[in-house]
Amino acid sequence: MLYTKYMRKFLAVLVYTIVILMIGRNLPALPRFTVFSNPDNTAQEIKKDVLSATTAHKGNYGIYFADLKNGTSFGSNEYEIFTAASVNKVPLIAALYYLAEKGEVDLQEQITLQERDIQGYGTGSLRYQKPGETYSLQSLAKMALKESDNTAAFILGEKIGKGTAQEIIEDKFGLTQTSIPDNTTSSYDLYLLFKGIYDHTLISEAHAKEILGYMTDTDIEDRIPAELPSGTTVSHKTGDAVGNLHDVGIITKGDDVYFLSVLTSDIGTDETGTKKTISDIAKRIL
Repeated sequence: MLYTKYMRKFLAVLVYTIVILMIGRNLPALPRFTVFSNPDNTAQEIKKDVLSATTAHKGNYGIYFADLKNGTSFGSNEYEIFTAASVNKVPLIAALYYLAEKGEVDLQEQITLQERDIQGYGTGSLRYQKPGETYSLQSLAKMALKESDNTAAFILGEKIGKGTAQEIIEDKFGLTQTSIPDNTTSSYDLYLLFKGIYDHTLISEAHAKEILGYMTDTDIEDRIPAELPSGTTVSHKTGDAVGNLHDVGIITKGDDVYFLSVLTSDIGTDETGTKKTISDIAKRIL
């Protein structure tokens, strides 16, 4: 009887201790046991879950994920080169801001819209404006990212020169798989770019916040942000081309900050399914 009594007490204490450790792992006063959480295992589990989402629809996927707080990351076809579409507006504008910090361009310089500048396709409001209106380089950068305005991006490309922008992203930003003239990129290159913007190693903190702000609550929110819970902030850039749909950006919820790039090719006409898959991937990593 006495043995049974003490055994019950021992089991009760043991169960209580295990429960407290599991519930309170994030409390600084309690010890942490890595047996409960292995970052490498967690990354592989997320990767397996993410890749399972891509099997439901047609297409080829280049994916890169990184936890910008703890360094956990994984990729799938992350070095494969894809048609970038409008995603390449991000390195173009990062190059613009880099030049502004070097004093080589003035973001407040006014540009007069010419008829030859107007790109009569895709998204954005400038294509509907009459020639003669003036816009600052800063406002053009905002339109290129928030509206994915093709005319704004064209003007900026002409202003700084695609060759100059390419030299900056290769020599200064270290993007070896991205070509602004050829409109190509990879998920890993985009990770280097977005991380460099986020941690202010490529441009200043003030300009980084400005660019990330332009990519928050954009005109196109039907992919990464679509199924994320309220309170989540997404600074991202989409891209659309024949057979391609992309979304790339930084996801912030509370103290957690993640990078996610999903580039696709060979999707055929399954745009709705591809957008749903990208949304599903984002939901699975959060």
